[in-house]
Formats: sequence, C-alpha cells, structure tokens
Amino acid sequence: MENQPQQTIVLMIFITLVSIVYFLGLPTVPFHPDEQTYLFMSGDVERFFAKPSQLFWNPVQSHDLRQKYRLRDAPLSRWLIGIGRQIARLPAPQVDWDWSKDWQTNRANGALPAPDLLLVGRLSVAVLFPFSLWLMFQIAQSIGGNLSGWTATILLASHALVLLHTRRAMAESGLLFCVLLTLWALNRDTERPYWLALPAALAFNAKQSVAPLAMLCWAVVCFPPSEKQLSPKQRLRHGFLFGLLFIFVTLMLNPVLWSNPWQAALAAWQERTALVDQQVTAIRSVSPELVWESYPQRMFGILAHLFFTQPATADLMNYVADTQAADRAYFAQPLHSLFRNLWGGIVWIFLSLFGFILAPVRARRLAPMQRRRVWLMVAATFVQAVGLVGMIPIPFQRYVLPLIPFQCLWAAKGVEGLVQIPILLFVSHLRKN
Repeated sequence: MENQPQQTIVLMIFITLVSIVYFLGLPTVPFHPDEQTYLFMSGDVERFFAKPSQLFWNPVQSHDLRQKYRLRDAPLSRWLIGIGRQIARLPAPQVDWDWSKDWQTNRANGALPAPDLLLVGRLSVAVLFPFSLWLMFQIAQSIGGNLSGWTATILLASHALVLLHTRRAMAESGLLFCVLLTLWALNRDTERPYWLALPAALAFNAKQSVAPLAMLCWAVVCFPPSEKQLSPKQRLRHGFLFGLLFIFVTLMLNPVLWSNPWQAALAAWQERTALVDQQVTAIRSVSPELVWESYPQRMFGILAHLFFTQPATADLMNYVADTQAADRAYFAQPLHSLFRNLWGGIVWIFLSLFGFILAPVRARRLAPMQRRRVWLMVAATFVQAVGLVGMIPIPFQRYVLPLIPFQCLWAAKGVEGLVQIPILLFVSHLRKN
C-alpha cells in the first residue's frame, strides 16, 4: 500500500518531533562502562587511515587488547563512533575501562569519558533512530495497513528498552536499524534477491546474534516463497551471489580478517566463545541463579526481559552505587519505564501473541504478495527467537533487542485486530438483518 503524500508529511513531522525529544535525552542516559570500550576501539578509524596493517590479525599479538576486541565484537558501531569523532574533531581515549577495578580507580586512570566525547559517541549511533522509525512504519504497513504502521511506529518510539539501550555509544542502535533494514528488504520483491545480502551482512556486523536472521535471508533467496519457480541453476546462482556479497561486506568492515581470513575467522570464533565462557563463569561464581543453564530458562528469561523487567542500566552489579543518582534522575521521566511492570507486560504479551496468531489466519484472504510478507515476518520472528534461545546463556537485557521490532510489529497487528473485529461483527450483524 502506497503512502499518500499527506500521510507521508505527517509521518515525517511525527518522526522529527519524536527524534528531537530522543536526542535531547542523550545526556540523561546513565553511563555504561562498555561505552568507554567502544570509544576506545573507535580509534581504529585513525589507525586504519594511518596504517591499515595495524588492524590485521597477528597471531604473535594474541594478548593485545585491541586485537581481542576486533575479534570478539561486531565492528559497525565502532566505525560509526569513530567517524562521529572525526567530524567532531575529538580524539579517541587511550585507556579502556577495567572491570576488575572500582569506579574511582577507573576515573583516576582516565577511563571515564569526558561529557562532550560521550555525547558525540552516543549521537554517532543514535542518529539512526529516525530511520529506524521510518522503516518500522513501512514494515508494519506492508503486512497490515496504516493503523498497523502508525501503531508499530509509536510503540517502537516509546519503547523503554529502545530509549535506554539505543541512546548509548554501543552496538544497540546500529543493531536495531540494521534488523529493521533487513526486514524491510526481505519484504521487497525484486528480480535480484541476492542484494538482500547487503542489509543482512550489515545486521550481522552490528551484532553477531542476528546470524539466524541472516541465514533466513539466504534461504529465502535460494527458495523464494512466491509464485515464481526457480531452476536449480538459478537457486545456485542466487545463493552464491548472496554469499559473495555477504562475505565482501563482512571483510570490508573487518580489516582484522584481511591478512589471513580463514585463520583470523577461526581466532574470532575462539575468542568469542572464550568470552562467553568467561562471562558465564564470572556470573555463576557470584550469582549462579542468574545464569540461564537450560533452554526453558533462557526462553522465560528472554520473555521476562522483553515484556516485564525494568530497563537495566547495568548488566552487572559492580557499579550500581556509582550510577545510582543518574539512574534516579533518568527514571524520574515516566516514559523511560512506560509499561515496564506486570500489567504492562501482560498487555504487551496479549497484543503480541494475538497479532502473531491473527496475522497468518487472515493471510489466507490477502493478495499473494501481502500473504508472502506476513509469512516471511512470521518465519523471521520464529528463527530469530529460537536462535537467541539457543545462543544466549547470559541474562543481559540488551541481548533481546533484535526481538523488539517483532514485538512492536505483532502488537500493532494485535491492536489492528482488536479495532477491526468489532467493526466486522457489526457489519455482519447488519447484513443478517
């Protein structure tokens, strides 16, 4: 369904106003020590232009902190923050945050970023927020209508977890945008479906936890759920080109792979696995009840974070006392904890489940293209949710962020259903009489 010009103007005005409020709130978000790490690693921008080989994987430097981060972490936000600093002409910090030391020691060591540097880092990734809202509207409208589009956009714009986690100089803003961009591209009908690799690769390089969504994109390219039948040769060609583009984007964003791609990729896998094991061991030694040992625990933990828990300003309890004043000031704004309670969570779950069930049921009466879009979104929701349950043993709230677009999408469909069902019943009653 095409937007009418008037609606497009209203939508742009709405997104602009909401984004202004969003940006004004950047300084109020409590500091997370990982923000210092992202600022610290954003210095790779300068190192790349000075001497790219500084970023290449070197087995001799296996204990180098920067190389460990390049192998562990997805690179997209690191580049965005580095570019933002370059525009603002601010240098990268030379000291990383040390989690083994207390707040005062880190401050004394220069690991607490200056307010202007922190703000620039946050703005460098938060700038994607208005584009995320636009994409959310397009996705929801494409499988429903204007009511679904507006509802999903409003839900995303006011989502307490989005307002917290995407306003930090970390990975979450880029992750949210790239997931939405991938879903938007997934809904497009094109003669060259392998170009879907570009947003899928960006999403993967924003956060590796969206690998299930990227794999679904590859499957859709090879086996499109449409009337069009592809020959085995066409499937092979599309799958190959998708893989080629995906690898190309990943290589371009990860100079650490350039010197020896295969060995560096293996080192990255080992480094990432070791990091997760270290985190699980550390959490288990202090609070074993917080580790999600089984798949049912992970499923219920993810549901709790997605629908019920208060926005988590800290992943661990190390520095809660040091950020207490900032936390109180942040949550003094009611919007920052909107619906994050038992009854709010119940409403969210009801709307999301209702929309998730209703959309496929109604899809039978839709045009083929719209029906295809509904089933693609259902498949994407299922694949990404199952992937997170399989991959995430750590109870960090921000790890559920890839599911928030689906949460808003299906809740919007639930609202649409609740509005339309009484109307349909009334019309049916009139026809009988």
